[in-house]
Amino acid sequence: MPKEIELKLRLTSAQARHLAEQPALASVKPQKFRLFNTYYDTPELDLCQRGIALRLRRKGPDIWLMTVKGGDPAAGALAQRSEWETPTQPGVFDFDIVTDAGLRDFLKERQPALLPVFSTDFTRTAWTISRSGSVIEVALDRGRIDAVSLEDKVTPLREPICELELELVNGDSPDALFEVAIELAASLQLHPAIASKAERGYALGRGLVEPPARSGPSQVDRRMSPGNAFRSIALDCLLQLQRNEAGAIAGKDSEYVHQARVAIRRLRSAFRTFAPALSPAFIEVYAPRWGELAQHLGSARDWDVFLAETLAPLEAAFPDDPDLARLRQRSEAVQAEAQACAGVALTRNVYSQLLLAFAAALFRTEAPTIESDRGGSSNLRKFAVRGLQKRAEKIRKIARKPASLGDMQRHRLRIAFKKLRYALEFFAPVLPRKRLKPYQEGLVAIQDLLGKLNDQVTAERLLKELHPMAEPDPLTSGWIAGRKHLLIETLNTQLKSFLLLRNPW
Repeated sequence: MPKEIELKLRLTSAQARHLAEQPALASVKPQKFRLFNTYYDTPELDLCQRGIALRLRRKGPDIWLMTVKGGDPAAGALAQRSEWETPTQPGVFDFDIVTDAGLRDFLKERQPALLPVFSTDFTRTAWTISRSGSVIEVALDRGRIDAVSLEDKVTPLREPICELELELVNGDSPDALFEVAIELAASLQLHPAIASKAERGYALGRGLVEPPARSGPSQVDRRMSPGNAFRSIALDCLLQLQRNEAGAIAGKDSEYVHQARVAIRRLRSAFRTFAPALSPAFIEVYAPRWGELAQHLGSARDWDVFLAETLAPLEAAFPDDPDLARLRQRSEAVQAEAQACAGVALTRNVYSQLLLAFAAALFRTEAPTIESDRGGSSNLRKFAVRGLQKRAEKIRKIARKPASLGDMQRHRLRIAFKKLRYALEFFAPVLPRKRLKPYQEGLVAIQDLLGKLNDQVTAERLLKELHPMAEPDPLTSGWIAGRKHLLIETLNTQLKSFLLLRNPW
């Protein structure tokens, strides 16, 4: 099956003006040509729903190409999509070139209903270079996307295109792509992008703002080594993080920051879960860098939870309390500042460089995720059982006497449950399904309780940060103490029930 391997970088017009001056391109004479593309779909957008892109491209005055692209997601800016392309004529579709039988039948069935949904018109300036035994096309695309609102079928819509695509023309490994991309990105401060022109065109026509992106189900399978399973999970975490970037930077919905934090938290948990199968040097280089980014996003989430989970119920119970009104005003000001800081962290060049360098390490031909001799195993199921058993035993050790736990021990228990939950999610495809579901439900319920308890401890800390020299407000501190007491009682009961469950692995 033919594959397109490309890497996309976002840039501004000002950055684009300096592209030809870069050492990697300065000695190469570029080609320049205009590309006009029309994308087709059914009225129900059947192709879009399957992540398939179908276009007819006019290159120059009389060259026409039909292209079908698969829906494989991009992560870390690298897209590895199935692609079929053939010469054609205006309005002519030849789906016999598609070697995927299921996709070929799908397209042929819908061919009578195909119609234009949007178009792109851009000028491509392309440099062909050799690097590390591979041939790469570096293409600067500048132009526009044109669409009509799919809601009213009338309103014209337009969005600019200014992006850099690096495509592997000859070679099997994306190492060279990342090498050039990291070089260009560092010099011009470019950011890796994952949205294709097709994705952007559909979003424009549908008037969609991408909602906060949640994690997808684990894609690991029994045939994978632990190192390859880590790679799969890490790429899914990068995808979730990058899908939430724009919303977190805009700062209009706190859920984007929350889901970006979840992506980083899952990635850091994957480092710990797969540590026996990872190179120590790889962990040493990247785990701390992801931890630093998590810290930049943490404060915003703490204030979001405080306002929604602690202060809002208090205000509902005591709507006329002036102290609570002042507390909200002060808290919202600090929240806005923390939200802005989180957004800024995702616009910094150090974050862009981390995304590219980490993705490059994951895709590298001689990847740093090769199993070591210090406990790794090529059998993913055995590896999973060992890791899960270790985490379950730690929980049992901490939770033997629930009633005697203090705040610090409950914090350790919360972290232990979180590690076990993420590990179960990572390994779910290689575990028995029947026994897994009730265990996961109990696990999630207790983690939720521990999370709410942690929110109360965090609320106490945030109040001290707001009023470091003042005595705590009796109403607020009493409310928090009461919530903690009720949650602890419920937790103790559920912990006893959970510890009776049989391990599903």
